[in-house]
Amino acid sequence: MAALLEGILVLDFTHWIAGPYAGLFLADMGAEVIKVEPPEGAEERHMGNHKRYRGNTRMSLTLNRGKKGLCVDLKSEEGKKIIYNLVKKADIVIQNYGPGIAKKLGIDYETLSAINKKIIFVSSTAFGESGPYEFRKGFDLIAHAASGIMAGYADEDGNPRGPGGTAYVDIGTAMLNAMSAISALYYRTQTGIGQKIETSLFNTGMALLATGFIQIDRLDNDMHEEMHEVLRTAHDKKMKHTQIIDQFNIMRLRNEQPDSTRDLDLVDCNHRPSDRQVFPYYRIYQTKDGYISIGALAAKHRINTAKVLGVEDKYAHLDLGNGNDETYFYQKKVMKKFEKILGNKTTEEWMRILEDAGVPCGPMNYGVTLFHDPHALAQDMVWSLDNPVSGPYKMMGNPVKFTKTPIKPTAGAPALGQHTAEVLKKHLRFTDKKIAELKEQKVIR
Repeated sequence: MAALLEGILVLDFTHWIAGPYAGLFLADMGAEVIKVEPPEGAEERHMGNHKRYRGNTRMSLTLNRGKKGLCVDLKSEEGKKIIYNLVKKADIVIQNYGPGIAKKLGIDYETLSAINKKIIFVSSTAFGESGPYEFRKGFDLIAHAASGIMAGYADEDGNPRGPGGTAYVDIGTAMLNAMSAISALYYRTQTGIGQKIETSLFNTGMALLATGFIQIDRLDNDMHEEMHEVLRTAHDKKMKHTQIIDQFNIMRLRNEQPDSTRDLDLVDCNHRPSDRQVFPYYRIYQTKDGYISIGALAAKHRINTAKVLGVEDKYAHLDLGNGNDETYFYQKKVMKKFEKILGNKTTEEWMRILEDAGVPCGPMNYGVTLFHDPHALAQDMVWSLDNPVSGPYKMMGNPVKFTKTPIKPTAGAPALGQHTAEVLKKHLRFTDKKIAELKEQKVIR
């Protein structure tokens, strides 16, 4: 059975996360993805102790599975010739170099589309290729800050907090890169026309704000003007980031519930959740042996939650947003009762009870537990792979399931230049002698 993207050739000029992860998805779906690296290797090969990993870092092993490794010096004329000949056969090119670097290396869209007018070219940058921020360099942290995501979080000192262990903006951009490339590929099958696609970390960050980024003019204009005034004067007033967050939250409370007179009910520290996390039905609770998440947003789910926990909540039936100060303080007491009761049984026991009542809930996993999680294994979300330097390793599988063209585990990530000879023989008909000469000249590795 043919794979989804069998016969599609992808040239992957990427590093870090947002670019390589996109190539991983295309490789999973059956495309031949050639990871083109400079002699020193892509940046993700340097994200770990050199003696320990020998260039095959955890990031590299994760992001480059299923790819062929081609090491070529793009700064040499012979290296450029190799790439340009591969471009003639390629369907998709992905690059995520900093501003102007692709053009400097001669792998920009204008150059490559002149060689192959049907090429689909994904250019993924920090801030896009137009606008006042066009030439800014950036990473996940910078996009978190610039796109507005970071505005809602704070660290222990009351300052804006960056992303934790997962680079959400990078990974989200990678998914958009893969999706857009496949969309353009479909368009090309209909029209024969290739094109350039631009994505950016900044745009992804804004997209991830989703429903948190909306202004209803008749409801929000006055509040937004007040928020701008807070920001204009915050520095002179020596306001901390958390104080700004609190000010905005109280403005939103008054805007959403004009009759409210209560203050925000926040823990006395700089590192704190937003006021809305007092809501007892959408929360993480500690159990006898771990933690459980409850997501009872529908009225019937809230009523059933209170019922099976044996807690009276006379406001459980109210639609969200229709409460007032009285319902808020009442449900805060409900939350405290939930906390006490849920601590008396194990997570597994509560899972059975809540699921039998139709209440959405789930256990809280730590990363290490997922390698043995029965559901993760049943979903084929743990793949066993191999690298010629590092040996066997396990990583997350592909999250998408196709019924007629299932995605199966690919090969592990390549060592630097592992498939250089194979790629040049297969696609450019190079002889062993020619390959040996290029290695001698240090054009390839």
